[in-house]
Amino acid sequence: MSLHHITWKNIKEHPSKVILLIVTLAVGVATVVSLYSISTAMSVDLQNKIDEYGANMVVVPRAKSLSLSYAGITLGGLQYGSALLTEKDVNKIRTIKNSANINVVAPKLLGIVELNGRKVMIAGVRFKDELKIKKWWEIKQGARPAHDKDLLLGGKAAAQFGVKPGDYLKIKGERFKVAGVLSRVGTQEDDLIYLDLKQAQRVLNKPGEVSLIEISAWCKNCPITMMVDQLGTKIPGGKVSAVRQAAEARDAVIGQFAIFSSVLSVMMGVAAVLIVFTNVLSAVRERRREIGIFRAIGYRKGHILYIILLESGVAGLLAGLIGYAAGFFSASAIAPLAVGIDVGVKFNPALAGAAIGGAVCIALLSSLYPALSAARLDPTEAINAV
Repeated sequence: MSLHHITWKNIKEHPSKVILLIVTLAVGVATVVSLYSISTAMSVDLQNKIDEYGANMVVVPRAKSLSLSYAGITLGGLQYGSALLTEKDVNKIRTIKNSANINVVAPKLLGIVELNGRKVMIAGVRFKDELKIKKWWEIKQGARPAHDKDLLLGGKAAAQFGVKPGDYLKIKGERFKVAGVLSRVGTQEDDLIYLDLKQAQRVLNKPGEVSLIEISAWCKNCPITMMVDQLGTKIPGGKVSAVRQAAEARDAVIGQFAIFSSVLSVMMGVAAVLIVFTNVLSAVRERRREIGIFRAIGYRKGHILYIILLESGVAGLLAGLIGYAAGFFSASAIAPLAVGIDVGVKFNPALAGAAIGGAVCIALLSSLYPALSAARLDPTEAINAV
């Protein structure tokens, strides 16, 4: 009778113990796979949201006097004639060491003009870049600006001046066409009038100048802190700030969840080892007579060791397969509902291999001592003890 035949025969004769091994290991594997998959998906979802959020960094002029603000960002000395940033500074941004991480560079020139007897803030922008960085913008009426003298108005500004797409507004005596109106977002953007950067520089008589520069970086593992330092070196007249507090707060939550997942995974692993160890040791004691007979008819210690470890290895393999499948599907179901992430849980071959391999290793290591004990049994004592 071959060793494999003996192993298979024992599995069929004692299915309950094998099933207990499989269930124990499968639950542990499923828990670890599910937690790891959710944690990974949360991290990817966070990075995607950071990339879509808009500006990761903002460059403003270095100044002691502060007067204007834009989108919660305080700008320096605009009312006192302080020197502003220039388009030359904008061009320097893509020369930093980590320029490959830069996605969009969106310079702006802000100023106050009088329009129909009212003071209003205008923002000169590069519409192509601005629309990329402001992914939450929705053009409620009209279309994107297509010409130099096209305007894009915030929702409140359009209502305040009673204009709609196709109408004209005079800014410093020049006619500009309203191309589109933005949906209200509840921020200062609702009050602004956006026009082409070059036109704003001409209207405000500030050629080549910008008030601030918003920078969006590809943020999957991007070194924001290093990029801030590099930009500060390239633009000594500007103050570079990272605007990702909310993202960092969520990142901290994900970090805590990852720690919790790791601790729980270790605890599940230890529990699985103890349960498998106890179960195999109990099975060995119950099979002392059988083991004694095997030893008496010529089976060596290595054969006994092989039989027991093979049984455990088969159980571990099945547990790994079942556990990974259960963990993957549970994570796929839980992640969108309980955690609220937009990124689906994807099949990870490396994780699948690690889960299956880990289950087999745990099964073998947990069974090693009981298997060695069985292999060392004296055949005469084993038979007489029953």
